Amino acid sequence: MTEQTISAEPITRPPQAVGQTENESRALTGFHWNGRNAIYAGLVVLIVSLSLFWLFTQDLNPTTNDAQVDGHTIVVSPRVSGYVSKMNIDDNAVVQPDDLMIQLDPADYQARVDQARAALSVAEAKAASLKIIVPFTIGTTTSATAAADAQVTGATAELDRATTTYNRVATSELKFAEANVAARKAEMEKADMDMQRTKSLAQQSEISRQQYDAYVATAQVTKNDWLAAQQRLEAVRQDASAAKAAQETASASVLRAKAQLRESHAQELQSGVRKADYESALADVQQARAEFEQAVLNLGYTTLRAPMHGVVTRRTVEPGQQFAVGQAMFQLVPLDNVWVTANFKETQLAHVRPGQHVRISVDAYDGKTFDGVVDSIASSTGSRQALLPPENATGNFVKVVQRIPVKIVVDGKQNASYILRPGMNVEAKIRTTSWLF
Repeated sequence: MTEQTISAEPITRPPQAVGQTENESRALTGFHWNGRNAIYAGLVVLIVSLSLFWLFTQDLNPTTNDAQVDGHTIVVSPRVSGYVSKMNIDDNAVVQPDDLMIQLDPADYQARVDQARAALSVAEAKAASLKIIVPFTIGTTTSATAAADAQVTGATAELDRATTTYNRVATSELKFAEANVAARKAEMEKADMDMQRTKSLAQQSEISRQQYDAYVATAQVTKNDWLAAQQRLEAVRQDASAAKAAQETASASVLRAKAQLRESHAQELQSGVRKADYESALADVQQARAEFEQAVLNLGYTTLRAPMHGVVTRRTVEPGQQFAVGQAMFQLVPLDNVWVTANFKETQLAHVRPGQHVRISVDAYDGKTFDGVVDSIASSTGSRQALLPPENATGNFVKVVQRIPVKIVVDGKQNASYILRPGMNVEAKIRTTSWLF
């Protein structure tokens, strides 16, 4: 058997095969590089396209951050003057409709209501009596009636004088006498202290006896003045008591005079009066009723109640403070009726119309959005509405893009937990097209 020896030789490729493999590798590498460049180029084209798209469509749905929340501000002031006796509000307090906010002192107005009611009763009584005695003629009771009227007038005048005297004595003179007693007492105590201090000095011969006697005399004089002031105070108090008694007497006289007047009218029932007197009495009743109703209204005006739901701000009223008619007490801001005033550039309003939808982003709530509707567009620019509009009729004119206020109505109920307050900064975007919003 013949043995064959097989030797292992390295396998070699022909030169053309090696060159072909290198070309395939270069072709594959070039393909990868061309694909990456295409992606880069596509991204550049996309960015440029988006930039151009934004540049040419930005005015279709205009946006501005020059916008604020606006609202009504109601200045609350009294319709009658008076002292504030009760206050149930404070700054930033929330009030509901018909809540009691301020109570003025009603004493004076209650007295006027009582007076007007009494005057109305008198007028109605007079008219009622005249209605009965119209068919009769005027008799001898006419003079009695006139005398009764004069007596009522005189008694009323006497009551007014007695009331004035009592008010003067019981207020100014009494307070003056009390203050005088206090002043004289202070002078007496000071003089007594001076005398006690100089007594030891006189004993030590540091001052003359004459000087010490002067201090003693001054102390005695001040004591006498204090005693005299006390007597004067007691006299004023007695005068006040007497004036009060005189006032009560005058009031009783008025009641008697009115009773006599009614009696005289009753007597005229027997003799009759003219129809003109009855018509005049009816006019008096109407006037007295009008005055009574006005007095009742004024009494009601002493109670200031909330006209609507709102928040109190800029409060200047304090308890015990005197307020005049129309003097501002505080302001009431109804937060349930607010809107947005957005100042858009004049170049952005070409497609803006009332009724278009608006998306509102509120800075205070980290961009929380609200829906709104364009209500109206201002008739002029903000600069034209300024107190001193700019004057452009000069040689150095620079064209500046103006801004025009746009009122946007907001539905505040859509986000009840987020309250829109006047003055808040917002960003508004108007939807003028449906495919770019």
